[in-house]
Amino acid sequence: MAGALPFPSTPNSARILNRCGHWGAQTIIGTIVAAILLRVHPISPDSSLSVSVPVALMALVIASWLLMRKHDRRLCEHCLTAMPLNASEMAVHRRRRLATAHLAANKKLVFGYFAVLIGSAFIPGTIGLIIWSVAQTSLIYLLLSYTTHRTLQPWCPACRGRGDSESVDAPEPVPQGSQRG
Repeated sequence: MAGALPFPSTPNSARILNRCGHWGAQTIIGTIVAAILLRVHPISPDSSLSVSVPVALMALVIASWLLMRKHDRRLCEHCLTAMPLNASEMAVHRRRRLATAHLAANKKLVFGYFAVLIGSAFIPGTIGLIIWSVAQTSLIYLLLSYTTHRTLQPWCPACRGRGDSESVDAPEPVPQGSQRG
Protein backbone atom coordinates (compact mmCIF):
# COMPACT_ATOMS: atom_id res chain seq x y z
CA MET A 1 0.00 0.00 0.00
CA ALA A 2 1.46 3.38 -1.02
CA GLY A 3 2.21 5.75 1.82
CA ALA A 4 1.76 3.11 4.52
CA LEU A 5 4.10 3.04 7.45
CA PRO A 6 5.80 -0.17 8.51
CA PHE A 7 3.85 -0.20 11.80
CA PRO A 8 0.77 -2.21 12.77
CA SER A 9 -2.48 -0.33 12.40
CA THR A 10 -5.30 -0.65 14.89
CA PRO A 11 -7.61 2.16 15.96
CA ASN A 12 -5.59 2.82 19.13
CA SER A 13 -2.19 2.39 17.50
CA ALA A 14 -3.18 4.71 14.64
CA ARG A 15 -4.16 7.37 17.17
CA ILE A 16 -0.90 6.88 19.08
CA LEU A 17 1.17 7.00 15.88
CA ASN A 18 -0.63 10.18 14.78
CA ARG A 19 0.15 11.75 18.14
CA CYS A 20 3.80 10.68 17.81
CA GLY A 21 3.83 12.30 14.36
CA HIS A 22 2.38 15.47 15.86
CA TRP A 23 5.35 15.66 18.23
CA GLY A 24 7.86 14.37 15.63
CA ALA A 25 9.82 17.61 15.21
CA GLN A 26 10.20 18.01 18.97
CA THR A 27 11.35 14.38 19.23
CA ILE A 28 13.95 14.94 16.52
CA ILE A 29 15.14 18.12 18.27
CA GLY A 30 15.51 16.07 21.46
CA THR A 31 17.58 13.44 19.63
CA ILE A 32 19.83 16.16 18.17
CA VAL A 33 20.46 17.50 21.68
CA ALA A 34 21.08 13.94 22.92
CA ALA A 35 23.55 13.31 20.06
CA ILE A 36 25.46 16.48 20.93
CA LEU A 37 25.56 15.46 24.59
CA LEU A 38 26.79 11.97 23.61
CA ARG A 39 29.60 13.49 21.58
CA VAL A 40 30.59 15.88 24.36
CA HIS A 41 30.28 13.20 27.08
CA PRO A 42 30.73 9.87 25.28
CA ILE A 43 29.66 6.56 26.78
CA SER A 44 32.56 4.30 27.74
CA PRO A 45 33.48 1.96 24.85
CA ASP A 46 33.39 -0.95 27.31
CA SER A 47 29.66 -0.42 27.92
CA SER A 48 27.05 -2.17 25.81
CA LEU A 49 25.27 1.19 25.63
CA SER A 50 28.10 2.67 23.54
CA VAL A 51 26.57 1.06 20.44
CA SER A 52 22.92 0.62 21.37
CA VAL A 53 22.23 4.24 22.40
CA PRO A 54 23.44 5.82 19.12
CA VAL A 55 21.56 3.14 17.12
CA ALA A 56 18.41 3.77 19.17
CA LEU A 57 18.73 7.53 18.61
CA MET A 58 19.07 7.01 14.86
CA ALA A 59 16.04 4.69 14.80
CA LEU A 60 14.07 7.28 16.78
CA VAL A 61 15.03 10.01 14.29
CA ILE A 62 13.94 7.88 11.32
CA ALA A 63 10.67 6.79 12.93
CA SER A 64 9.90 10.36 14.07
CA TRP A 65 10.62 11.74 10.60
CA LEU A 66 8.35 9.17 8.92
CA LEU A 67 5.54 9.77 11.42
CA MET A 68 5.95 13.55 11.17
CA ARG A 69 5.72 13.47 7.36
CA LYS A 70 2.62 11.24 7.52
CA HIS A 71 1.07 13.58 10.12
CA ASP A 72 1.73 16.64 7.97
CA ARG A 73 -0.34 15.29 5.09
CA ARG A 74 -3.67 15.73 6.84
CA LEU A 75 -5.44 18.12 9.17
CA CYS A 76 -4.72 17.45 12.84
CA GLU A 77 -7.17 18.64 15.48
CA HIS A 78 -4.33 19.55 17.84
CA CYS A 79 -2.53 21.56 15.13
CA LEU A 80 -5.77 23.35 14.28
CA THR A 81 -6.44 24.35 17.88
CA ALA A 82 -2.84 25.60 18.21
CA MET A 83 -3.23 27.87 15.15
CA PRO A 84 -2.55 31.46 16.23
CA LEU A 85 -5.42 33.92 15.93
CA ASN A 86 -3.09 36.53 14.46
CA ALA A 87 -1.53 34.19 11.88
CA SER A 88 -0.91 36.83 9.20
CA GLU A 89 0.86 39.02 11.74
CA MET A 90 2.91 36.02 12.91
CA ALA A 91 3.87 35.27 9.28
CA VAL A 92 5.27 38.79 8.94
CA HIS A 93 7.11 38.46 12.25
CA ARG A 94 8.52 35.01 11.30
CA ARG A 95 9.34 35.85 7.67
CA ARG A 96 12.98 34.74 8.05
CA ARG A 97 11.91 31.33 9.32
CA LEU A 98 9.42 31.01 6.47
CA ALA A 99 12.09 31.97 3.94
CA THR A 100 14.49 29.45 5.49
CA ALA A 101 11.93 26.69 4.96
CA HIS A 102 11.92 27.52 1.25
CA LEU A 103 15.69 27.06 0.93
CA ALA A 104 15.10 23.30 0.68
CA ALA A 105 13.92 23.88 -2.90
CA ASN A 106 17.54 24.59 -3.90
CA LYS A 107 19.04 21.09 -4.36
CA LYS A 108 22.64 22.35 -4.56
CA LEU A 109 22.24 24.23 -1.29
CA VAL A 110 20.73 21.17 0.42
CA PHE A 111 23.52 18.92 -0.88
CA GLY A 112 26.16 21.41 0.29
CA TYR A 113 24.51 21.74 3.69
CA PHE A 114 24.48 17.99 4.23
CA ALA A 115 28.08 17.72 3.03
CA VAL A 116 29.11 20.27 5.68
CA LEU A 117 26.91 18.58 8.29
CA ILE A 118 28.42 15.14 7.67
CA GLY A 119 31.94 16.40 7.00
CA SER A 120 32.02 18.34 10.27
CA ALA A 121 31.88 15.03 12.14
CA PHE A 122 35.35 14.16 10.84
CA ILE A 123 37.15 17.31 12.01
CA PRO A 124 39.37 16.24 14.93
CA GLY A 125 39.86 17.96 18.28
CA THR A 126 37.95 20.55 20.24
CA ILE A 127 37.55 22.85 17.23
CA GLY A 128 36.00 19.95 15.31
CA LEU A 129 33.61 19.27 18.19
CA ILE A 130 32.56 22.91 18.27
CA ILE A 131 32.03 23.07 14.49
CA TRP A 132 30.10 19.78 14.54
CA SER A 133 27.93 20.98 17.46
CA VAL A 134 27.10 24.22 15.68
CA ALA A 135 26.28 22.31 12.49
CA GLN A 136 24.01 19.95 14.42
CA THR A 137 22.35 22.85 16.23
CA SER A 138 21.53 24.41 12.85
CA LEU A 139 19.30 21.39 12.25
CA ILE A 140 17.19 22.52 15.19
CA TYR A 141 16.59 25.89 13.52
CA LEU A 142 15.71 24.15 10.26
CA LEU A 143 13.16 21.95 12.05
CA LEU A 144 11.67 24.99 13.77
CA SER A 145 11.50 26.73 10.38
CA TYR A 146 9.73 23.71 8.92
CA THR A 147 7.15 23.51 11.72
CA THR A 148 6.58 27.28 11.62
CA HIS A 149 6.06 27.07 7.87
CA ARG A 150 3.65 24.16 8.26
CA THR A 151 1.56 26.22 10.69
CA LEU A 152 1.69 29.51 8.79
CA GLN A 153 1.77 28.20 5.21
CA PRO A 154 -1.51 29.85 4.14
CA TRP A 155 0.04 33.20 5.08
CA CYS A 156 3.55 32.53 3.74
CA PRO A 157 4.44 35.20 1.16
CA ALA A 158 6.58 32.79 -0.90
CA CYS A 159 3.86 30.13 -1.03
CA ARG A 160 1.27 32.68 -2.02
CA GLY A 161 3.61 33.88 -4.75
CA ARG A 162 2.88 37.51 -4.13
CA GLY A 163 5.82 38.69 -2.07
CA ASP A 164 5.00 41.77 -0.03
CA SER A 165 2.30 43.12 -2.34
CA GLU A 166 -1.31 43.07 -1.29
CA SER A 167 -2.79 42.28 -4.71
CA VAL A 168 -4.40 38.90 -5.21
CA ASP A 169 -5.43 37.53 -8.60
CA ALA A 170 -8.92 36.25 -7.91
CA PRO A 171 -11.67 35.63 -10.45
CA GLU A 172 -14.67 37.92 -10.41
CA PRO A 173 -17.65 36.38 -8.64
CA VAL A 174 -20.43 35.07 -10.84
CA PRO A 175 -23.94 36.13 -9.79
CA GLN A 176 -26.15 33.25 -8.74
CA GLY A 177 -28.25 31.89 -11.58
CA SER A 178 -26.09 33.32 -14.38
CA GLN A 179 -24.03 31.29 -16.79
CA ARG A 180 -20.53 31.92 -17.97
CA GLY A 181 -20.08 32.34 -21.65
